[in-house]
Amino acid sequence: MPSTSSQKIDSNSCRGEAANIAKNILSYMKENFVNPRNLKAIGCDGTNVNTGWKGGVIRTIEVQIGKPLQWVVCLLHANELPLRHLLQHFDGQTKGPNSFSGPIGLLLASCETKPIQKFESIDIVLPEVDKNSLSTDQRYLYQICCAIKNGFCSEALSKRDPGKINHARWLTTANRLLRLYVATTNPSQNFLLLVEFITKVYAPMWFNIKSRPSIEYGSIHLWQTINKSRHPPEEVKIIIDKVIHTNAYFAHPENILTAMIAGERSHIRELGFRRILKARTRDQPEKVRVFKIPAINWNAENYSELINWNECFLTEPPLTMDFKNEELLAAIRIIVS
Repeated sequence: MPSTSSQKIDSNSCRGEAANIAKNILSYMKENFVNPRNLKAIGCDGTNVNTGWKGGVIRTIEVQIGKPLQWVVCLLHANELPLRHLLQHFDGQTKGPNSFSGPIGLLLASCETKPIQKFESIDIVLPEVDKNSLSTDQRYLYQICCAIKNGFCSEALSKRDPGKINHARWLTTANRLLRLYVATTNPSQNFLLLVEFITKVYAPMWFNIKSRPSIEYGSIHLWQTINKSRHPPEEVKIIIDKVIHTNAYFAHPENILTAMIAGERSHIRELGFRRILKARTRDQPEKVRVFKIPAINWNAENYSELINWNECFLTEPPLTMDFKNEELLAAIRIIVS
C-alpha cells in the first residue's frame, strides 16, 4: 500500500487524570498548529489511565475529536508485566521502590558477589540483534542468556554489574534473577519457573520487540508471546494469561488487520484487505467505536487466528481509512496477479 504523508507529534509527558492529560495533549497540538482531526494513531504505555475503554486518555481524545485512532500500546511495557506478577506470586510483594520482601528477591541485591556454580543449561532461542543498539543493561541480559544456553558463565561476565533494582525497570530484575541462577546449586522449583519464563519468554520477546518495533509486527509479537508461554504448569499459565489478556491491545481486529496487510504471506495480505472492505460494508456505530480487547484464542497457530473473527465486531484500522475502495481492490489485484 502506498503511504500517505505523515507527521509524528511528540507531547511533553504529563501526569494526572485522563481528562487532564488528554486536554494537555490537545492543547499542545493546538499551540503547534496541528489539527487533531489529522491524527491517525496514538502511542502510550498500557497503564489504565491511558487505555481505559471508558475514560482513558486515548478514549477521551477519540471522543473529543470525533474519530477512532490506531491504538499503539507499548509492547516492551506489556512484556514486563507477566514477570512482575509471577515474581510477586512466588516471592511476595515488592518492598519500596527498589527492594523485595521474599526469599528469592532478598538475594538479588548482592547476587553479583556470589561465585558461579555448576548450573543446568537451558535451551534458549534469541533473535539476532545489533549489539551496538543495546544499552549496557540490555547487553547484559543478552549475554547472560547466552551463558545459560551454553551452560558456562565467564569470569568477566560474572563480575559485570547486572544493573540496579528498580521496580519501574524490570529488565535489571531479570538480569539479577539470571545472575542468581548461575550462582545457585539447588534452585527451588519456584525459582526455576521464574528463570525459565525469563529465558524462554521475557528475554526472547524483549529482543524480538526491540529488533522489530514497527506497528505491523505488534500482533505477531503478541502471538509469539502467547506461543512461547505455553510451557509452564497450568496454575502458572493462569497468572500469565490473565496479564497477557489484560494488555493484549494488539489482539484487536484493527491491529491484527494492520499486521495482515503488511505481512509477508500473500494470501494473508489479500485476506486482510478483503476484511477491511467487508468492514466498510457493515453498519458502523454513529459514535466513535469503543476499543475493547476481544477474547483470545490461546491455541492460535499464527497471529491472524488470535481471535474468532465471526464473534468480533469488525472495524477498519484507522490507518487505512483514507484509502479509497479502488485502492484496496488494486492492492488485491497486485497480490493475486
